[in-house]
Amino acid sequence: MAVASVPEPHTPAPEPPLADDDFVSSLKSELARTQESAGAKSGEDLTHRADINKRLLQDLWEVHNQFEDVSVHLTIDPSQTLFATFAEYPTKWTFKENFDFGAVKTIELGDRAAGWVGFTLRFWYYRTPEGRSRLRGIFEWCDGESYHRYSGWMRMMSQAVLFDAAEEEVKISELHRVLKDVVVQWYSAHLARTPEAFVAHLKQGYPKGASYAKESYR
Repeated sequence: MAVASVPEPHTPAPEPPLADDDFVSSLKSELARTQESAGAKSGEDLTHRADINKRLLQDLWEVHNQFEDVSVHLTIDPSQTLFATFAEYPTKWTFKENFDFGAVKTIELGDRAAGWVGFTLRFWYYRTPEGRSRLRGIFEWCDGESYHRYSGWMRMMSQAVLFDAAEEEVKISELHRVLKDVVVQWYSAHLARTPEAFVAHLKQGYPKGASYAKESYR
């Protein structure tokens, strides 16, 4: 037979729960509304974005191949292994049917040639404070390195804004105009083995974007 426990002498009685001030119930309601809102956004039609992304991925992969022909190595993100099936690498391929092109938010082509690390062509989607989705394209490059007492060697990064438009108003012809201009200058800079003229072209021809310091990984 179980023996009832006897409280120790002078053991204080347990505190009663605090009065409900509606915080928990109101919090649950707010979180439920947030979840519904997120569900509505995730269910938005991304067909147009998928079409834009397919075009960008196809174009940037072709740029990748043209640079490879002159032994300049570029990398694409998302990786080609995710969005493409190759019959003959790297030129004969088709888009994978099971890849979610509408879910891609950033596409970039990065330069991996010696002395060119940090040179990157990047496109990404972002939302304005009013909730509108826009597509921005930039070219980013390294403007040199400097030593910081507490953080060590840092690369100084600069950007030129190549393109910025509301997602529903993106014109492929305008994207192609900008891409052709930048890619030809980038390619020419590699043939000349110096980025100086290319960087000058970006600074003169396009609005200045963000500047920031990035760890050098020396």
